[in-house]
Amino acid sequence: MDSWAEVKMPDMTAAISNPFVQMFPKTPLKRLHDSKPDIAVLAGVAKALADITGEKGFIDYWKWVHEDKVEVYLQRILDNSSTTKGYDVEKLHADAKKGIPALIMTRTYPKIMGWEQSVEGRPHYTKSGRIEMYRDEPEFIEHGENLPVHREPVDATPYEPNVIVTGAPNLIRPTGPEGYGIKRDDLSCEVRQIRNVVVSPADLTKTAHPGKKIGMTLSYITPKFRHGAHTTPVDVDIISAWFGPFGDMHRRDKRMPWVGEGYVDINPVDAKELGIEDGDYVWIDADPEDRPFRGWKDKPADYKVHRAKMRARYYWGLQRGVARSWFHMYVATYGSVEGHETNPDKLANNPRTGYQAMFRSGSHQSGTRAWLRPTCQTDSMARKEYFGQVIGKGFAADIHCTVGAPKESFVKISKAEDGGTEGVALWKPAKQGYRPGYEKEAMETYLKGGFIEKKKA
Repeated sequence: MDSWAEVKMPDMTAAISNPFVQMFPKTPLKRLHDSKPDIAVLAGVAKALADITGEKGFIDYWKWVHEDKVEVYLQRILDNSSTTKGYDVEKLHADAKKGIPALIMTRTYPKIMGWEQSVEGRPHYTKSGRIEMYRDEPEFIEHGENLPVHREPVDATPYEPNVIVTGAPNLIRPTGPEGYGIKRDDLSCEVRQIRNVVVSPADLTKTAHPGKKIGMTLSYITPKFRHGAHTTPVDVDIISAWFGPFGDMHRRDKRMPWVGEGYVDINPVDAKELGIEDGDYVWIDADPEDRPFRGWKDKPADYKVHRAKMRARYYWGLQRGVARSWFHMYVATYGSVEGHETNPDKLANNPRTGYQAMFRSGSHQSGTRAWLRPTCQTDSMARKEYFGQVIGKGFAADIHCTVGAPKESFVKISKAEDGGTEGVALWKPAKQGYRPGYEKEAMETYLKGGFIEKKKA
């Protein structure tokens, strides 16, 4: 995929957090690699299918890509979007080359979502045109979500997963596990996606996640670091080295996969209880039924590639019981693990392709998976169409379907290796007293602002 500096076909985007239409103009800069824009990849696949099938429609579908006139598609989007209607793509493109922005034409500035409905009394995008606090679709009644309720996560909870928590159980009548021929105490990985079990708030804390029996103690979240996932700064060595405390341009510790590496944030008290020091390498293991992949016990060579190993970072900003890794670093692959084991410099770099991993094995995704929730897959729910001001029903991409990155699980974190080197078990910054939980007197003084003296006027 082309980076923003290599765009040879103009592209356009917008974000909910700023008021601009952002155009990426064509650039005269040469590509660094044999990359292509996304749309050219799709058009190329379609052309290959046309060659195989003889069906010309595959090519016609991407006509303006093949003719290098993707502006036609961009203009259609502008014309059919209420906040961009009237803009001319050619002018936007010319202005973008000069650094001139264009505003999204919302009714308010800054943008206020639902202004028309909340201030002007316009209908909401529902069947009744009002805010609807009750869902009468059969799927929602069947699964106990016809009223606003709290469900525990399917996995990332120390309590019984996916139960419906309410103090007024008679207001909902979900079909319980028995209605599907499932035992109520079946908490296996796939089954718990559809378990409609109701508990009171007081009783919830008396329950436990089945993973606790095998040493799982932490809810593992993998939120997207916005400018690490979209603009991929970890591609650049200097940024990777700065992203967290484990960067070292010299790689004095050859266990490092690159000049920076993936890590998990963990509350120091939790870490101490698990026998983990700041900077140690740790294993992160989720539900063994299906992670890091199904059947891993019979495939030790594959398991070695996919089991998550990363650094532990002490972090007081997380509450106890929660661990976090940022969703954005390049995962380990078969080639990167091979490179880490065989390259003279021990870089986790695929010796054939040059792919550079930021984990020695596995990644933050080794412990997560997608969950298929019944009320996210209905064909009966009314909702706004993706484009325009029209009400539709059922499936629509990014509106009401099973989309989105998996972000959480319940895991066991265990020590894999000491963080220190050269016969010293403790990672050097912790040993020197600069890390949370290891602060020496000078560090304590610095944190309290003790080295600042006000000068007399």
